[in-house]
Amino acid sequence: MKRTIALLLTGILCLSLAACGKEPEHLPGTQERTIAQTSEETVRQSIELAGPWHLDSEKNDLTAFSDLFPGYGEWGAGMEIRSDGQMSWYIGAEGWHGTYTAEGTVIHAQLTSDLEQTTQPWDFRITAQNGGAELEMDYQNMTIYWVYGDQEDDENGTDNT
Repeated sequence: MKRTIALLLTGILCLSLAACGKEPEHLPGTQERTIAQTSEETVRQSIELAGPWHLDSEKNDLTAFSDLFPGYGEWGAGMEIRSDGQMSWYIGAEGWHGTYTAEGTVIHAQLTSDLEQTTQPWDFRITAQNGGAELEMDYQNMTIYWVYGDQEDDENGTDNT
């Protein structure tokens, strides 16, 4: 419902700016990405970035995350990207928060560690999988995959009831 309202408001904004003769600006929570289907044909697709994200249980080996990330079995994992340019993610006790900008197929983030209170740049690659958005991030010597939406029940092997 929130997404429908946001899309409706975005459409109204674009129409009103077009009526004034101005080119619409890109909103902070949306990102346009060109996906090549063939060398001659491309499809322009708008991917909503703002909202909740969870670990992709098909691409990540979630059973290994308990060893890699202390507290993962208890606290799980999640990411939130907000339309005001703020974002955060956590996996177990490992957590980061800060700001981001989207450029092309990359989210550039400046995030601070919740544990160590150090700041570092992070790049998240935006891909489209099965009509939905996916983010890839490099963490140490591995790639972690995030998918858009609320976390599924029992994703990390625990019962959330």
